[in-house]
Amino acid sequence: MDKNYKQAGVVHFGPANTLEIKHIPKPVLEHGQVFIRITSSSINPIDVKTRCGLGYVAQAKADDAFLPLGYDVLGVVEAVGEGVSDLTVGETVMGMVGFPQAPGCYATHVTAHREELITIDAKVSEDLAGLSLAGLTALQSLEKLDVNAGTLFINAPTGGVGHLALQLAALKGFEVVAVTTRKALIASLNFNVTVMSYEEFFSETRSGQLLDLVGGELACKMLSNLMADTKFVTVPSITKDTVIKHGESLGAQGEGILVQTNPNHLNELYKTVATQQVHLVVSKKFKLDEIALAHKYVEQGEHFGKVIIVA
Repeated sequence: MDKNYKQAGVVHFGPANTLEIKHIPKPVLEHGQVFIRITSSSINPIDVKTRCGLGYVAQAKADDAFLPLGYDVLGVVEAVGEGVSDLTVGETVMGMVGFPQAPGCYATHVTAHREELITIDAKVSEDLAGLSLAGLTALQSLEKLDVNAGTLFINAPTGGVGHLALQLAALKGFEVVAVTTRKALIASLNFNVTVMSYEEFFSETRSGQLLDLVGGELACKMLSNLMADTKFVTVPSITKDTVIKHGESLGAQGEGILVQTNPNHLNELYKTVATQQVHLVVSKKFKLDEIALAHKYVEQGEHFGKVIIVA
């Protein structure tokens, strides 16, 4: 095993080309920790936001300190610390690691806490790295909504969270409507949901619930077009308070979400993908050394589903 491993992150916030790769010494494991050789990771919106210097993770960084990025991991256990009795070297694991204060999965190796991981089949696609954070966000958002409260509108359903939320909601029995600018693309994937444009959504007042993946002005506008008893979840943290306050002014009930590590949820997500009930869509893959190109690609806003980083 190499004494050092590679990890990508930022010293100075800014555009994608501020990302850099450092060589990090292998840590001494503490009680309950696991050292993982990473097969793949994925990009999430919080990574891009943090790289730009936005959000409390970025604000907590000391000047000139190196802040690694990335929360999704798929990999193989290389070492276990004391107190870890149910994982062995060589097992394949996946999980959301270090969320939110300690990212570090844009790397060749990462240290994780045992409770952040689940054991999975060794013969899985490297695409599975895209499931953890996005899938947990989608699943935990849906748990805050009512399957019996009418139509569930999901905006921006082409991203990592969105395309999983569509399928998970349909699987759980929600009457799902995807509201999007990319109708043909979603329809082509056979997610078993109704698809409408924003123009169609705003053509008349709607009744139902909203899973908001956009935030800001669009979320407020959509809430204004829904009946007063609307229930909603808004995912983007930066505009959460504004959207919730606007909803309250309309008589709607809403809340934000901070995704939580949950092994039971991870196992549920993994099972849906392993049994092909949910399809994890990957637009493109990049090598770790191409991390800046990967961020630029994500920021173009033309991808569908997940973007994978292969270590």
